[in-house]
Amino acid sequence: MSVVACKITKKGYEIAADSISVRGYTQTKNNTGRSKLFEINNMVIGSVGLAEESSLLHIFAKTHQPASATEEGILEFWGEFAEWKKKRTDRGEITNSYFIGTGGVVFSIHEWLIETVVSYEAIGAGMDFALAALHLGHDAEAAVATAIELSVFCESPIQVIKK
Repeated sequence: MSVVACKITKKGYEIAADSISVRGYTQTKNNTGRSKLFEINNMVIGSVGLAEESSLLHIFAKTHQPASATEEGILEFWGEFAEWKKKRTDRGEITNSYFIGTGGVVFSIHEWLIETVVSYEAIGAGMDFALAALHLGHDAEAAVATAIELSVFCESPIQVIKK
């Protein structure tokens, strides 16, 4: 449940996220906590999936950074996070999808697939709606607003970080 959208701009990038949080069949509205979109240790991180995993990444990212703003640097960072997560939870698999912005570059991460975002991208249950809005030239915030309007799995308010 959720949507996070990213758009590369002439000045840098913007990442926007909705604020839904779901427990079973019950949603919590106005969730602007650290599990969905946050800025920490010179990184912007957006996540869809389980709050447990993104909360653990938030803690990990306080004291860890990628060695470089490259796909290889992110992959090494990802391996370190998986090992760190396994030590704490006995489960090292990565199941969420993420955006990580660092060093002026944004990476889209789906499990272990890491790609540089070159124009725009979206992740989560509302991604198809957000991708359509981005394709039509809208910014990340408008893309998330579109997903909120059309998907039952997305909810306002919208959070935005621009770099």
